[in-house]
Amino acid sequence: MKESGGLEQRRRRRRWFCCVLCILILVLLVVTAVVLALTVFKIREPTGELVSVTVSGVSPRVDLPALRVELNVTLDLAVRVHNRNYAAFTHAPGGRTSLLYRGTQVGEADVAPGRIPSRGSELLQLALAVEVDRIVAELGSLLSDVVAGAVAFDTVTRLPGRVTFMGFIKRHAVATSDCHVVIGVSDLSVRSQDCTYKTNL
Repeated sequence: MKESGGLEQRRRRRRWFCCVLCILILVLLVVTAVVLALTVFKIREPTGELVSVTVSGVSPRVDLPALRVELNVTLDLAVRVHNRNYAAFTHAPGGRTSLLYRGTQVGEADVAPGRIPSRGSELLQLALAVEVDRIVAELGSLLSDVVAGAVAFDTVTRLPGRVTFMGFIKRHAVATSDCHVVIGVSDLSVRSQDCTYKTNL
């Protein structure tokens, strides 16, 4: 009788120990999931920096019927994009950068598809076509800026793509950036830039 009572007591202890162990494992899994959600799996906006600007081409075009001269200038931009996430970001076709002068869009460039590794960077080379005739309305302001030695532009960039965690968890994302950039006239150096970033999932 005592042996059967002791055996039953040991069984109850084992069951209690198993229940406690299961609860501890469940709590540990929940804590791990919360930590991962707040750190590794939290989507952070990629950041960008305009590294250099060069003029690669000037193409005048004369429209005889309208008696109008159009001038297009091509700017080669080098933009470094840094991925702050613990996941790779693959940007798909359809990426685009628009250039604005005093609120008017004066140029645009396509962004080629690519892949930015986790916690890594990619240098994007953009050929941005500036349509000078679109600046005619602001010609007085542009001349004043040139005489002052610096021209301020705004850029809007949109990169659709997907974020890949651990090689198999994939989520669609669209990274956007809005930058205010001041370019020196004499040497085309980047005097200053201020950007805001956003990622939509």
